[in-house]
Amino acid sequence: MKKLSVKLRITLWYVMILSILLIGLLIAVTSINYSLLTAESKHKVEQTVTDIARMLPMERKPSHQMPKFEFFERGVHIALFDRHKKMIGGFMPYEFAAQIVFKPDEMLESTYNNENFLIYAKNAHSYEGAEITVVGIQSITEKRNLLDNIHKVLTGFVFIILLMIAVGGYFILCRALRPIDKITKTAQSISNSNHLSQRIMLGKGNDEMYRLANAFDTMLDKIEASFQKEKQFTSDASHELRTPVAVIHSECEYVLECATSFSDAKESVLSIKRQSDKMSKLISELLIISRMDRENLKINFEEVDVSELLHFVCDEQEDIHDGSTRLHRNISPNIMAKSDQMLLARMFVNLISNAYTYGTQNGNVWVSLQQDNNDMILRVKDDGIGIAEEELPKIWERFYRVDKSRAKSGNMGLGLSIVKWIVEHHNGTISITSELGSGTEITVKIPVSPACSD
Repeated sequence: MKKLSVKLRITLWYVMILSILLIGLLIAVTSINYSLLTAESKHKVEQTVTDIARMLPMERKPSHQMPKFEFFERGVHIALFDRHKKMIGGFMPYEFAAQIVFKPDEMLESTYNNENFLIYAKNAHSYEGAEITVVGIQSITEKRNLLDNIHKVLTGFVFIILLMIAVGGYFILCRALRPIDKITKTAQSISNSNHLSQRIMLGKGNDEMYRLANAFDTMLDKIEASFQKEKQFTSDASHELRTPVAVIHSECEYVLECATSFSDAKESVLSIKRQSDKMSKLISELLIISRMDRENLKINFEEVDVSELLHFVCDEQEDIHDGSTRLHRNISPNIMAKSDQMLLARMFVNLISNAYTYGTQNGNVWVSLQQDNNDMILRVKDDGIGIAEEELPKIWERFYRVDKSRAKSGNMGLGLSIVKWIVEHHNGTISITSELGSGTEITVKIPVSPACSD
């Protein structure tokens, strides 16, 4: 049984249970029909004999004449016997009278020439007091044969119905379980080929199997997207690391083989330091993203003076960047929030440094922090190159840069994805508006007392 398919096993169990029920019902109906037939026949024979026995004393005829009545009443043959059990009138079928056995007031069943008969006798008295026994006999073979034929036909119908149910049930199960076969084949194909682009594609449907197949396709979409993002992330990270490593290697070779003075060596060492700083920053951000993905980055919520922290970050950014870009502040004082100070500082650094990076020469960066009821609202705006509308959804992707030529600034396209994670884990929201050639504005809204998400 274990080697059979689920469809065949379900069909066999269903047919077996239905067979037991139908066959049991057929046996019960047959038994009831035979009982009813026998009871009805016995009643008819007994009633007929009793009625005729009552009529005998009422017949006022000369004693040497037998009373006249029908000897075949209601399908029952009637015969009269004297006290010596000699037939003196009536009619018995098939010369039955020669060997008939009867007992008064008892219903007997006898077989003659392969036919079944019911026999009932009752004593009566003629007009002059002579003792007469009235005997009734009826064949029940014909009725039983009719019932047998009916039951054979019903049995045939039962088996035909069972066969139709088995074939139809198996067909329905095959159609109902087809999505499972397709899911299995798709899973095996993906396992053998490692191509996550394959789908079950059952189309529209409302039953459980269609919902299962559609859920499986949705899951594959997410797995493929995640796998592609992971591949892209690995490729981008390798690319970002390859460039500084190549520069460091090249500068080292130059120092060892070509440098003829301290100034030449110093310039190469400075270049190596810049590239190592870039690698250090990239590795740091990659570690943060890795911990973010594993939900292993612990968030320490504490009471933070956000206004003071933002002023500190703005001072630092002004020192780092040249004075050609002016930083304008509109920071409300004493805004307190229950948050992670280190993560907020990183969010401020990433947003403001991005504004500097993609701003214009001699341009402006505006930083605003206000409190609206239970929310603090941070806005960082620049008057730089701006972002095309179709590019806006991509800026949260890792390693995405609006202007690839600005990679030399140290921007590696990881900052905004980290910012988005920090905002979401502070139960906040982030949005962006931008216009090509006019600049970009990013708005962050965070509750001053967010529920801890870790």
